[in-house]
Amino acid sequence: MSHSVFKNAKGQHVDSYYAATVGEVADYPRLQADIEAEVCIIGGGFAGISAAIELAEQGHDVVLLEGVRVGWAASGRNGGQIIGGWRDSYDDLEAKFGYDTAKTFADMSNEGKQIIYDRAEKYKINADIKKGYLLAAMCKSHVNYMHDYIAEAEKWGGAEHYRLISQQDVKNYIDSNSYIGALDNQSNGHLHPLKLAVGEAKAAADLGVRIYEHSPVLDVQGGDEPVVTTAHGKVKAKQVIMTANCYLGKAAPKLEKKIMPAGTYVIATEPLAAERVAKLIPQGQAVCDMRHILDYYRITADNRLLFGGKTIYSGKDPKDIGKSMFKDMLKVFPQLADVKIDFAWGGHIDLSVNRMPHMGRYADNVYFVQGFSGFGVVATHIAGRVLAEKVMGNTQRYDIWNQIKHHTFPGGTLLRKPGYLLGSSFFYLRDMIDTMKG
Repeated sequence: MSHSVFKNAKGQHVDSYYAATVGEVADYPRLQADIEAEVCIIGGGFAGISAAIELAEQGHDVVLLEGVRVGWAASGRNGGQIIGGWRDSYDDLEAKFGYDTAKTFADMSNEGKQIIYDRAEKYKINADIKKGYLLAAMCKSHVNYMHDYIAEAEKWGGAEHYRLISQQDVKNYIDSNSYIGALDNQSNGHLHPLKLAVGEAKAAADLGVRIYEHSPVLDVQGGDEPVVTTAHGKVKAKQVIMTANCYLGKAAPKLEKKIMPAGTYVIATEPLAAERVAKLIPQGQAVCDMRHILDYYRITADNRLLFGGKTIYSGKDPKDIGKSMFKDMLKVFPQLADVKIDFAWGGHIDLSVNRMPHMGRYADNVYFVQGFSGFGVVATHIAGRVLAEKVMGNTQRYDIWNQIKHHTFPGGTLLRKPGYLLGSSFFYLRDMIDTMKG
């Protein structure tokens, strides 16, 4: 991705509900000298900050480089849903790699959620965290999948957090006619992601991490002492961790072909009356439906409905994000036709071919993770810990993660969007057929 993306940002967070309500945000300087560090981390999102905290807590000297502002990319503008699990089921992972690998991924998912909860408490980060999550079924096949999820949880752990909600009861949880059932998970939840990112960055800085914003990386050279180059300075390090995903661009060209940027969009309503909120989602869970091209939404701490979805692979945003997403919201909640939309925004996530996060070695003493594919809030936190473990010499979980092979998008960067557009059209039709079947 071109560095014009960073220039167009004009050094600020995306104009969003999150940016408007994040509160005080520290300003970190631009890198304007040649410096040295034990570890250089590229990317100021959840994965990079998580790795920085893990390393700094153990006394390591860390520099973190961010192209715009901490939490500027997907980490600070996503739907804010704390969701465990991976694209591959644990049974699928067991079939491919054996029981130990599958169990490790199951444990890492739970640990990723706990990192968020524990870190917010430890460093006194007020990120509007609320537990509770509903997976909403729109057809019979979705309900069947829910039973599969419960069976899997009974085998791999976490079944005590699940509760199946019947068609007769679902409207007591979501005031919509769109659903025929739901699966409640009290270990998942939701939060204000930019508050978390900013709070974690402050925690890292307080631990001694040197954070530089407005410092896009131009080049990464591996070796005994890797060198990371920006426009105004360089970092010589013993080891480098790259977590900038689709924003690394030409700085790491071998990774660019392994992921595809996709746009996803969110709106936030005006604050709603308390009695309206109490009827809309009475218990305040985050909600996500089970289609391939899905809707997700939740109530914010100040009683707005935050509604997201509409993944787009063409690289072109809707002409009017607010109007387009408002139409989608009314399909679920037609009773909100009189509500004003205060915020509308979007941005890129990074998709891998198999939708599993891609972790590995890029060059000598240079490691990376990317491809969170829209499931990043939890996965980024555990990925940061695992990469920190790797550079500190504990390779066990890194080696397990690195077993998963990742393919290049067919046609490389030139044809990956047309190919994925065909795939998304297929899934759209499949969603439509499943829903029509009931």
